[in-house]
Amino acid sequence: MATSIDLKKKLEEIEVRKKIRNFEKHLSSFDSQPSYFLALANLKLQIKDVEGALKYIDEACKLIPKAEIIYDMRAKILFKMKDYNGALMNLNQAIDINPENELYYSRRGEALFCLKIYSKANDDYSKAIEINSSKDIYFYNRALARGCLHDFESAIVDLEKTLELNPNKTRAKEIIIELRKLLNKQ
Repeated sequence: MATSIDLKKKLEEIEVRKKIRNFEKHLSSFDSQPSYFLALANLKLQIKDVEGALKYIDEACKLIPKAEIIYDMRAKILFKMKDYNGALMNLNQAIDINPENELYYSRRGEALFCLKIYSKANDDYSKAIEINSSKDIYFYNRALARGCLHDFESAIVDLEKTLELNPNKTRAKEIIIELRKLLNKQ
């Protein structure tokens, strides 16, 4: 069974590579159209060529420097490359363009969390919640940041809200138990 799955993935990758070659053949005809570069970047991501994707995102950004989606996409790529500072810079630019998009704050919180800047990560998750309080992942991630800041009571409140929004989030239940043990020891 694993062999047929591997073969299927390999065939899909071959098809994506063909599409990339076809796009790149005609690049000079479309080099003023950012959507062309974004399509190429997406194809490069499908074959896990993050450096190639980043190259095409950079080209699209030159054509439309005020497009928040390009900064967001670049941030996602840099995050995958574990370049959290680069991701932060791009998310800052996306937020400057559109400060009402909660996803940018959440993603920036993730980058800050990876850099162990928990206080600022907490602030960004709080901003994402302020904009949209219906996503359990925002409360869950803020709980993790608060736990790292040793604010266990607030972390538990966030985890309880996570469970209210998504009762199937079993990891939240497990963390609540552990945090309560820590609180009892204090």
